[in-house]
Amino acid sequence: MKAQGLVQEAYSCYLEALRIQPTFAIAWSNLAGLFMDSGDLNRALQYYKEAVKLKPTFPDAYLNLGNIYKALGMPQEAIVCYQRAVQTRPNNAIALGNLASTYYERGQLDLAILHYKQAIACDQRFLEAYNNLVGFLNFCQIGNALKDVGRVDEAIQCYNQCLTLQPNHPQALTNLGNIYMEWNMVAAAASYYKATLSVTTGLSAPFNNLAVIYKQQGNYVEAISCYNEVLRIDPLAADGLVNRGNTYKEIGRVTEAIQDYIRAINIRPNMAEAHANLASAYKDR
Repeated sequence: MKAQGLVQEAYSCYLEALRIQPTFAIAWSNLAGLFMDSGDLNRALQYYKEAVKLKPTFPDAYLNLGNIYKALGMPQEAIVCYQRAVQTRPNNAIALGNLASTYYERGQLDLAILHYKQAIACDQRFLEAYNNLVGFLNFCQIGNALKDVGRVDEAIQCYNQCLTLQPNHPQALTNLGNIYMEWNMVAAAASYYKATLSVTTGLSAPFNNLAVIYKQQGNYVEAISCYNEVLRIDPLAADGLVNRGNTYKEIGRVTEAIQDYIRAINIRPNMAEAHANLASAYKDR
């Protein structure tokens, strides 16, 4: 019934089950799920608590209880629940992944890395354990954690593993590009940014990074073309306007530079760089 969307009927059935057998932990858990789905987290919390009290070895109830605590901004309580879920089902990749993401959000990167690896060891296909805690999570997530603690070579391995599982993963491609950019390996960085743009639309960052590379190489035409794409995607990108203005100024197109600086100031009136560059452009004209 629940799967068919007959929520009220499902609710009535669970209540009847509990009237007949008040210690039926699965019914308490399923009832909690109804309230969790409807957004009533506090009521769901109470029912999941009842479920695990009646059945202390109930991994799914502990997992959902942890998710509710996390949603309510109670990460320590969430961690305890995820740990109980793992204790009752040791190969619980989802609980391990949720533990890892919670540790990551708390800045406990070593614990995050440990639990990400454990989740993957349980299930190599488990993409939820592998990106950066916003959106869906994947091997990229381990890569980000490793990169944050300076273990860049291991981060690269993780991003490459992510691409093995999902060859067109835009964030893994972008993250690899960023690492190579930091290492001043601009050809490799450019190849990853181009690969990112070949598999996704609507991202301005790869265009911006490519523009920086082209500008360093003295390829101002391509740099301006990339900044044009940045501004096509986000017309209110004041930084993009200033960067394009700087490029125009370097090749002597001062009038166009001035126009970009003025637009940037209109968007972000307190942008000191835009004001300073505009003054310099007026001086050079």
